[in-house]
Amino acid sequence: MNPARLSGRMKTVSMADRTLKKEDLGKLIDSVRAKGGRFVAPALLARQVVFRSVKSAEEVATGYILARNSFKEFLFPQTEVIAEFSMNKDSVGLKGVEVDAPETVVFGARPCEAASLKGLRTLFTWDFVDEFYTKREDKTVVITVGCTSGDEACFCTTVDLSPESTEGADVYLRETEDNGYTVKGLTEKGKKFLDTHDAVFTSGAAKERPLFKPETVPAVDLKRVSERLKDRAHYDDPVWAKLTMKCIGCGACTFVCPTCRCFDITDEGTAFEGERRKNWDSCQYDAFTLHASGHNPREHQPQRWRNRFMCKFNFYPEKFSSKGCVGCGRCIRVCPVRLDITEVMQEFSK
Repeated sequence: MNPARLSGRMKTVSMADRTLKKEDLGKLIDSVRAKGGRFVAPALLARQVVFRSVKSAEEVATGYILARNSFKEFLFPQTEVIAEFSMNKDSVGLKGVEVDAPETVVFGARPCEAASLKGLRTLFTWDFVDEFYTKREDKTVVITVGCTSGDEACFCTTVDLSPESTEGADVYLRETEDNGYTVKGLTEKGKKFLDTHDAVFTSGAAKERPLFKPETVPAVDLKRVSERLKDRAHYDDPVWAKLTMKCIGCGACTFVCPTCRCFDITDEGTAFEGERRKNWDSCQYDAFTLHASGHNPREHQPQRWRNRFMCKFNFYPEKFSSKGCVGCGRCIRVCPVRLDITEVMQEFSK
């Protein structure tokens, strides 16, 4: 991991629509659930803060930097049934499954991870509209909270984001000195949500707590990274093996990443009936590119890690004009061998 980067503080003038007292958070949860909605927030589970459905304010975690998982799994589940099949001696039946898309509120997301939604949306509407994703996102209100703390793994400012970024958010909150939040509606969906639950909010000015601002990673030049990755000569550069030789291919980085969206479709069941499922997959697995012939174009782990880095800083930014990396630092925190993506960014900035 890179040496700890010194934290900074940033102050801004808020243009809040409303304020929310923390003691009224329970009322907001009750109001959402009373209307049939699902309230998702960071909560403590097995001594880790994770996004999960909550029923009360007491379940919502405070003082966290970032939830261990990304809220993308509520829009793009780790596994889901997309069809059911049956077979007999005369016919084969395949029946589609209706999308499970409940009204959902995601509370407490950080600005960095909300910025991943543009890339997810673009991918799932690229050559085919995947309603299993789009219908869920359409029914989800994303409420971000500006960061008042962080750690050395945070590098959002290095990828042109900050705790003040609002991309992907419907409502933006800032913590206040009097233990509440200032509230700003950003999108029509967000403003409608605030109006629907207006009784929970109050009006008036409040002093906001200073935001944490990560220092940018030294010597990282995203333009230079992009230029080098476009040059195919780098494919066999020995630097990949040097930088990633300790990678064990566990795939943890891809599963916690808010922008990774690889999946596989498999049939599960018996020879007579079963389900067709969409399951998360990872480019870090040795069988990810394994051909039926036995050939594997990415046979070695550095090649697979190269592909992940290429997705982040070449393929998706070029193809979809969206961020492949939002600087949340989850991959750094979860890696069992402490492989740091920012060190690779530095190397390819030379």
